[in-house]
Amino acid sequence: MQASLNGNSKSIVIENKILRAAKCEKCGAKMYPTSLLRPHLNRHQRRQHWFMTELRKLQYTMSHMRDIA
Repeated sequence: MQASLNGNSKSIVIENKILRAAKCEKCGAKMYPTSLLRPHLNRHQRRQHWFMTELRKLQYTMSHMRDIA
């Protein structure tokens, strides 16, 4: 694997094939090849869903602690 000859950081050359990069808008990561962007975005969604679930649990617990006090 080597960088492209023209210095373009948005593509790489592997065995005489040029692979274009897809950039994740959420974290700025570059995906080679571009087909890997969809699973990467799905991971962001799963993490966000997990985070919101944990936040809801915490909010529920805190509201019940206030009711007891």
